[in-house]
Amino acid sequence: MNATQVMSPITPFLCEHIYQNLRNGLAEDSPLRQDSIHFTDIPDFSEQLIDEKTEETVQRMQAAIETGRLIRDSVKISMKYPL
Repeated sequence: MNATQVMSPITPFLCEHIYQNLRNGLAEDSPLRQDSIHFTDIPDFSEQLIDEKTEETVQRMQAAIETGRLIRDSVKISMKYPL
């Protein structure tokens, strides 16, 4: 349910379809049982689940990709061709 709620702004129709099937299993008094997934609140996150090492690794990967793209632009190499 959480993944569907988080994805709903990006893929609204697909998430709405999934939600309409998932909500059948919810209790009548559940705050998640709404007419549409877009009427539910985005779930809260836990600070304890954030992995600093993974975030740092991803930031380095993004920096390497950005550097590669800048070099391609300066040398005029198309993105179609591998380096």
